[in-house]
Amino acid sequence: MKLSYRGVNYEFTPPSLEVTEGEILGKYRGVNWRCHTLQETPIPQINQTLTYRGVSYGPNRVNNQVPTMGAQAGSTRTLKPVVPKAFPVRKQAEEVHRANLLRNLERRLQVAKERGDQNLISLLEAESRQIVGL
Repeated sequence: MKLSYRGVNYEFTPPSLEVTEGEILGKYRGVNWRCHTLQETPIPQINQTLTYRGVSYGPNRVNNQVPTMGAQAGSTRTLKPVVPKAFPVRKQAEEVHRANLLRNLERRLQVAKERGDQNLISLLEAESRQIVGL
């Protein structure tokens, strides 16, 4: 079949599949409906190495193994996952957040003491121990 994509003509030959008809499973609009199964599933093999943003990839990769082009043909090396370095801003944000929680808790504890609510005071003191323990 002749096809064209963006002005480039090419020939496409669809893969031929061997199908067997199974038993009749039902009727649809008066016509018997059968189950069709493939004799064997075709698995296309591509022997190409592709590159995306400077990183080569292809079907030869198995479990993060990449073929190397060194002195030893067929040798592989294991890729290490890229882990971003911890952001110093995150630690600073955690400290600011904890300070805000403690300041808010102190204000709530002061109001509870002014009201004389012993139940609320004990709950706020337990919360304070949890925040300090973080």
